[in-house]
Amino acid sequence: MRCAIDLESHLLKTAELYAPGRKGADAVSWLLEDYPRLVREIRQLRKRVDQLDQEGAELDSILEELRQIADRIHQL
Repeated sequence: MRCAIDLESHLLKTAELYAPGRKGADAVSWLLEDYPRLVREIRQLRKRVDQLDQEGAELDSILEELRQIADRIHQL
């Protein structure tokens, strides 16, 4: 089912920038169809960044413990 909508020209131009090889309504349709995938990928990336932050904090903690152990060994 197709439904005609009235869009400002700058919106069509923006859609064409993000939809390679597509023009006008085809570009807008492609963006709207691709949007859920994009949102899903962004959510996955945010989760991964959070995991990396946690892993980094854990590594920092372990590194600090190792430095303290090395200092104790050096003092012996």
